[in-house]
Amino acid sequence: MYKKDTEDQSFAKVLPLIAVDNKEKRNEGRIVWSTEEEGSSSSSRNPQASRGCGTTLKSRSRLAGGRPADPTEWPWMAALLKKDKSQYCGGVLITDRHVLTAAHCVDGLKPRDVRVRLGEYDFESTEETRALDFSIVEISIHPDFDTATYENDIAVIKMHRPTIFDSYIWPVCLPPIGRSFENESAIVTGWGTRYYGGPASTVLMEVGVPVWPRDKCTRSFVQRIPNTAICAGSYEGGGDSCQGDSGGPLLHQLENGRWVNIGIVSWGIGCGNRGVPGIYTRVNFYLDWILKNAVL
Repeated sequence: MYKKDTEDQSFAKVLPLIAVDNKEKRNEGRIVWSTEEEGSSSSSRNPQASRGCGTTLKSRSRLAGGRPADPTEWPWMAALLKKDKSQYCGGVLITDRHVLTAAHCVDGLKPRDVRVRLGEYDFESTEETRALDFSIVEISIHPDFDTATYENDIAVIKMHRPTIFDSYIWPVCLPPIGRSFENESAIVTGWGTRYYGGPASTVLMEVGVPVWPRDKCTRSFVQRIPNTAICAGSYEGGGDSCQGDSGGPLLHQLENGRWVNIGIVSWGIGCGNRGVPGIYTRVNFYLDWILKNAVL
């Protein structure tokens, strides 16, 4: 996680929530939510779900960045661990058994090669949270993932058993269909390095970034930027995701306080370079695919 300075930014207008379960009948009973312009409802087989997706126990009045997060701020954060239990990628909890991440984080790996840790905050301390580790039984990589361009860089991981929701473990909301989020504020979270080539952070970090207009983003790269991508990062440089943040979320808060995962950390040129945003997989382009692969 890379941040040179901190800026105050206001949040965008709220959208009332509609559970995907009620909109897509084939998904009844799943703990996967989305948001729409009208209506409000939710469903889950976990009784705590009346609280709804994308909520935390910490109230936030401004978008802060470049600092350690609080232990209960981002309860949907997942750490992907190697066999030696070192963290190498991030992800987000979208059901009580499924984690959304980047395809390049799990490409070429077998379920036995990866573990998911939920409820983690500080890898060097056990005082703040109660982390839980999960084995993996299935890895679903988007069939059109391109290892050369990182297009369709999205995957769903199924854990060996459902988790229990509490103050430190809670699912995030999926974003509304068709919304671009251009020129809106967002937050990236992860345990990645604070500068390119640096050591990974042991504590979960957060950084505030604006979402770039597509035309401004495409002019910043020689490579073609597909419409399935979101660009975000500080315009003046300094605020960006970095090495080790891959697979983690680009989050946006609705006015009702709920958080939606609008992007997945995919790739970038260095970290926090002026005039060069980070590239994120646009989650709302893949909602149908996510729902088909997040089966309880």
